[in-house]
Amino acid sequence: MPPPLGQEHERRGCHVIPRLHRFLVQDKPLCAEKPISATESASEARPAPSPPNSRIYDSSHGIPRNSTQRFGLAAHLYALVVVLLVGYAHALTHDGQILLRFKANLLNPEDVLPSWNKSDDTPCAWVGVRCNANTSRVTYLNIPYKRLSGSISAELGKLTQLRRLQRFGLAAHLYALVVVLLVGYAHALTHDGQILLRFKANLLNPEDVLPSWNKSDDTPCAWVGVRCNANTSRVTYLNIPYKRLSGSISAELGKLTQLRRLGLHENGLVGPIPSSIRNLTFLRALYLRGNALSGNIPDELGELMNIEVLYTLRFMSSRRDFCAKVMDPYELDNESKEANLNALVAFVVDHQQAFNLVENETFRSFCRRLNPHYSLPSRQTLTRSLSDHFERALLQFRSTIDSIKGAIALTLDCWSSRVMRGYMVITVHWIDEEWKLQSVVLEFRYFPPPHNQHTTSDLILSVVKDYNMWSKIKAITSDSGGEMPPAMVIVRENLNDQYSLRLEDGFHIRCICHVINRAVYDATHFIKKEVQMLRQILKAVRGSVAIRVKFSELAVVLGVSKGRVEVPGLDMETRWNTMFTMIDQSFQYRGVFSALCNSEEFCDRLANMALSDMDWRVLKSCKDFLQSAYHCTVAASGRDYISLSLQPLIYKHLLTLCEKTRSGQLDTGFTTPIIKQAATAMELKLLKYSANLNCQASKMALLLDPRSSNASSETMELKDQLRFILTMDYGLCSEVEPSPTFGVFDLFAGEGDSAIENVAHTDEVDDFFMLTAKADRRVSDVLLWWKQHSNRFPTLSLMARDTLMIQGSSVASESAFSESGGFVRPDRSKLSDENIEMMMKLKSWNRLFRE
Repeated sequence: MPPPLGQEHERRGCHVIPRLHRFLVQDKPLCAEKPISATESASEARPAPSPPNSRIYDSSHGIPRNSTQRFGLAAHLYALVVVLLVGYAHALTHDGQILLRFKANLLNPEDVLPSWNKSDDTPCAWVGVRCNANTSRVTYLNIPYKRLSGSISAELGKLTQLRRLQRFGLAAHLYALVVVLLVGYAHALTHDGQILLRFKANLLNPEDVLPSWNKSDDTPCAWVGVRCNANTSRVTYLNIPYKRLSGSISAELGKLTQLRRLGLHENGLVGPIPSSIRNLTFLRALYLRGNALSGNIPDELGELMNIEVLYTLRFMSSRRDFCAKVMDPYELDNESKEANLNALVAFVVDHQQAFNLVENETFRSFCRRLNPHYSLPSRQTLTRSLSDHFERALLQFRSTIDSIKGAIALTLDCWSSRVMRGYMVITVHWIDEEWKLQSVVLEFRYFPPPHNQHTTSDLILSVVKDYNMWSKIKAITSDSGGEMPPAMVIVRENLNDQYSLRLEDGFHIRCICHVINRAVYDATHFIKKEVQMLRQILKAVRGSVAIRVKFSELAVVLGVSKGRVEVPGLDMETRWNTMFTMIDQSFQYRGVFSALCNSEEFCDRLANMALSDMDWRVLKSCKDFLQSAYHCTVAASGRDYISLSLQPLIYKHLLTLCEKTRSGQLDTGFTTPIIKQAATAMELKLLKYSANLNCQASKMALLLDPRSSNASSETMELKDQLRFILTMDYGLCSEVEPSPTFGVFDLFAGEGDSAIENVAHTDEVDDFFMLTAKADRRVSDVLLWWKQHSNRFPTLSLMARDTLMIQGSSVASESAFSESGGFVRPDRSKLSDENIEMMMKLKSWNRLFRE
């Protein structure tokens, strides 16, 4: 017999070979024979078949010799088919050929996707393609920003194992088209899906609402507002509030017999409640408030034995009260109940409480004491209410973003939680009409690997376009991680190309705190030994109760401390500012550490850990050197005041610090050779970021800051640039002369007094430079200063509003991660990423709405 074929051969159709072999070895002709005529020789007549069990096999081919002799052509054909099919097994897979036909359908197939090569065995290593490791079938296709042109081949619909089309893998207008092509190969829509389409058709504007409800889908489970049972694909959840639906409620909904939740609230539905809802025997929650429904509540709804929550026109009640149709006169009205539920959701979100709080008996008893008529919702109801609360807040937040008159800026940062899950947070910043700086969480999203320039830019662009803020964005502040600079270039070029913007290189602002961190890291490399010795002795003191008590006693005896003694804390090795604090706190106890190591009680344990006078000298000089960097980091870490104008000042100040340290001219006293080396390393790192910290945006922010003087030669050079920007972007007219002023002393001009020429300023720029020629250090709130001077500088104040809101650091995003600690922690690992995202946004948005 021929050698057995593998699974791949079988899948590609090579199972035809065994069938062909069975056909060839049978004692039958390959095709029907003609009857033998009388004129034909006997030798040409078909020989009689061999007796059973008497076949003789050819040893070289495994085919019966008599069959081979009679059907030589068929035997050769067999061998030829084997060769062809084996050769086919090593050719490109079926999915690969489909992708090549898709590529060939483009207008420029030879210039794009060069890695898509027909000589490969599989497409699994091609750009933008991922496959199943076992079957080599294509499951993932993601090819964004490839400048593809042409039409989408219908062949893509044959990629039947495709699990995911990246939302931004193709252009948005092509994405929907691909989905249509793919579902063309699927089965018909389920029964529940057809019911929902009939409900949609009953609306007054079915073509304009619920666009994702498509009859060409297999199931409605991915439609907006729809959830299904994972095993049966039956619809169990229908929640479409705030969709501006108009029309009547179709009686067809009564056929969704597995429905658990029906939410049609806050729309424009009219007419009666259909009595067919009585068939929804599994229904637990019904939301119909906020519509223009008419008529009475159907008596048939009393048959819904599982219902727990019912919101209708002016009626909310439990099933028991509903069936009785009598309201308790002391029970809370609907408005009060809804207000209480919203307040409970806000409390859970703002204080990062668990949803099972409502199941805590102590909390329930406390609520009953406050109001015996108030019934706490279940945990499931509270979770669903979070979604409703978020949808309302999202509408309000979008309206707030749309109403911003000036520009906005973003900050972003990535973070890995204690449960080893990666997230990205994006905060948005703007100055409102009252000249108050607003900082709000825009996006908090699970961000799985890989974290590269493409995935980062895709996420940023998706958020910017989703909130429709592309026309207002001015700058993005982030750290200097390896993927950030190229990702920002992609974002800037995409926005410029797609929306014809003029975003320049200064669009990406480097976080000044991150730059300082990198510079200090290079500097502290030279004092690792002394810092490690200090950590070692602190661990010994803090890890033993007896040594800690002895340390406190010695501190009091030596007069270092008169009250309670706190042992200095250990630093976090990834945060240099904690190292500075550790050294600063420990230095005042240097005599205590020395006495402790020399004490008879602990001499054996601590003698090898004692720091010498030279070690303390190095740590002291390190503390003095890093003190300025520490204060600069604290100053730049604010998120409630402007910080971009500090970047050039901090850069210049730290360079001066390094120069003085290298020359031994520090105001604090002595330096050591090691610290001089550290200063050189820090200076080299700062010079690397010179262009970033002195970019156009930071210079303009410093110029518009009244606390700095504009009389220097550096700022005077920016005067023409400032006037040009005001003219091009804000419509400043520089030729308009101010209105002449007339004073009473002008009547007596020339009578014994020397006339003083009144210098006329041609525009706001000259006036502003005259006013700010001397720095006004009395200004504590720059935005308040601009609010008070906005009438004097009506055009310049607009530019100040669009510049000073740009953040000089990404601390605002890092603070959001600190606040997420109550949500993202090991004991709440079952909390979904979707709920974490909603709660983080709601917590930030609630603060904005309260203000």
